[in-house]
Amino acid sequence: MNQEPRSGLVEFRPRARLLKVIGSELISDDVLAVTELVKNAHDADASCVVVEFKGVASAAGEIIVRDDGLGMDLDTLLGHWMQPAATSKAGPSSRFTPSGRRMLGEKGVGRFAADKLGGQLELISRRKGQRDEVVALFDWDDFDSDVLLMSEVKSRWELRRATVLPEHGTILRIARPRALWNERMFRRLSTRLSRLRSPFRDGGNFTIRIESDEFPQYSGEMRADVLDRAPYRIEAQFDGNETVEINVNGTKSVQHLWNGTSDLRCGPVKVRIFGFDLETEAVARVGPRMEVRAWLREWSGISVYRDGFRVWPYGEPHDDWLRLDQRRVNNPVVRLSNNQVVGFVEISRDGNSELTDQTNREGLIHNRAYEDLRRLLYFVLQILEAERQTRRHPTVPVTSSARSQEQNEDSIAAALSRLARKVDPATRTELLKLAARSTESAGRQETLHKRFLEGYSDLAALGQAAVGLSRSLQPHLAVLRQTADRLRDAAGRSTRRSALTAVDRLAQTIDMIADRLAMVEPMEANANHRRRALDVTSELTIFKELMQPVLNPAGVEMKIAADSAEVVRIEMRPETFHRLLYILATNSLDWLHGVRLPRIRIGARRCGQKCEIIFSDNGPGIPGAVADRVFEPLFSGKEGGQGMGLTIARSIVQLHGGEIHALTDGRRSGASIRILLPRKRSRATVH
Repeated sequence: MNQEPRSGLVEFRPRARLLKVIGSELISDDVLAVTELVKNAHDADASCVVVEFKGVASAAGEIIVRDDGLGMDLDTLLGHWMQPAATSKAGPSSRFTPSGRRMLGEKGVGRFAADKLGGQLELISRRKGQRDEVVALFDWDDFDSDVLLMSEVKSRWELRRATVLPEHGTILRIARPRALWNERMFRRLSTRLSRLRSPFRDGGNFTIRIESDEFPQYSGEMRADVLDRAPYRIEAQFDGNETVEINVNGTKSVQHLWNGTSDLRCGPVKVRIFGFDLETEAVARVGPRMEVRAWLREWSGISVYRDGFRVWPYGEPHDDWLRLDQRRVNNPVVRLSNNQVVGFVEISRDGNSELTDQTNREGLIHNRAYEDLRRLLYFVLQILEAERQTRRHPTVPVTSSARSQEQNEDSIAAALSRLARKVDPATRTELLKLAARSTESAGRQETLHKRFLEGYSDLAALGQAAVGLSRSLQPHLAVLRQTADRLRDAAGRSTRRSALTAVDRLAQTIDMIADRLAMVEPMEANANHRRRALDVTSELTIFKELMQPVLNPAGVEMKIAADSAEVVRIEMRPETFHRLLYILATNSLDWLHGVRLPRIRIGARRCGQKCEIIFSDNGPGIPGAVADRVFEPLFSGKEGGQGMGLTIARSIVQLHGGEIHALTDGRRSGASIRILLPRKRSRATVH
């Protein structure tokens, strides 16, 4: 009696149709299929690849891809080309072509690309240095079978004396096109192939040419002249560790230390972004309006290049992978939209090993490295947008503005006075009265204007403080919620002692929050709109006490360097003075992460008729090249920074008749901000 086996070995027996199913997943459309065949020519060390279209607007058309690469012999065809996902490109030594090019193709995608384009493929190839050429004929529709196994579908090959190829290379003749090509598809292909290689890299003598009997006008090339006239340009290079070197509009490069919420794992990256304004006059300054707008429609977006060749679909006209349009909706005045930028991001397979392709060749896998790449690009865009705002809306110092207004008022009064000397006495009297009223009215307007500026600056400073405080409170609020949840559970089923323990923890957390809120209360207590004389040394001591709930968790020591016996007074509301210091303190805290023994030092002393305050820390410091720009609106060296803190600080200082600037004399480590404010002298010293 025969007994059925209870164990054994079994192999997969894929149906022929699996080849087409996999191909349809890997290659999404015909334009991408042609691009993959061009990449194969590149990997074959070709110096030129020609994609020729014959009558492809009809079903009887033909697509021919020919290159002058190394070609294949019979062993290569049967041993590797006929084995999708074979290991011919595996291993470090196989990552490069014999001429040193980085391999672009993967997973045998070229076979599937030919199937995507047409129902029949004739392959003719001649290996360099050989007399014979190998020919193979594939009918892809034979694989569209639910019955036959893949191994049962046979394709004919032949080895013959070279008659088609006079030298080495490969020809792919694709018949029975799957899609009827139209002008839109040719336009997409032209743009895709012209953007395949990075415009800022040597293509390695690799030329791509399109030929078509029906659409001869498409042979897209990069318009570098438009980029040369872009009003805003930025180049950035991230070293993969913590340094980002930035060059804005061709100025001297500045090194920024990465100051984000976490380190970047994307690896070394090079970035070039060109920004444009879309107003009619701005476009006309770049070139002919219609031509420039059409060019931007095709080229706008930020493309990604690996080893000099493009990673699709980043940078396609409607691929807003950085969600720039959404950023602009949230802040339309400052942010650039996707159709206002043309950008190029360069990575490498070796240097950016965690930035890997999705299986379907449509972008990178969305992992931690990918998100870090996005964070880096947002940081670079943030600096470019700040430069754009500076150029579009130049900041005029308050003192200069006031001086200009005074000069304007003086010129009006002087003009009326001069006119009064040339008229009769009665008219002269009226003109002089008019000049006096004009001067008086202008004075009132100036006073009102200053009050508005002072009020807005205080309000903005309070907002800056509220943002910082809310961030510091969030972790403790989370603990409060968790404790409250446990308290509810404990009260229902635990002993009285456990319930009391939970209550104690809740009370401690509430006390901690109260300590942090305590520093806000003096800012608003007795808030009136009149300045008063304050003792700088005394207020610095009070500020240090208020900051302790924020400094202690960060492990930051704050030292006040001022002689308590020396009374230095300024005219400013205490809450405004605290806000000014809080902006500087939170700015230092942002840059003290990771610093061993972080410290903040605030020194104050008399300096003639001024009070000098030096606010310093032992962080990485402010690069001299950007020392003047740190006070400009929206300029920030921190990931996600709003770039308004030091701008508001400058406004507060200037509205109180003082001045503020960064010290970059090289004698100090870390960042140092110098503030000069007019001293408030006692009445006994006034003569």
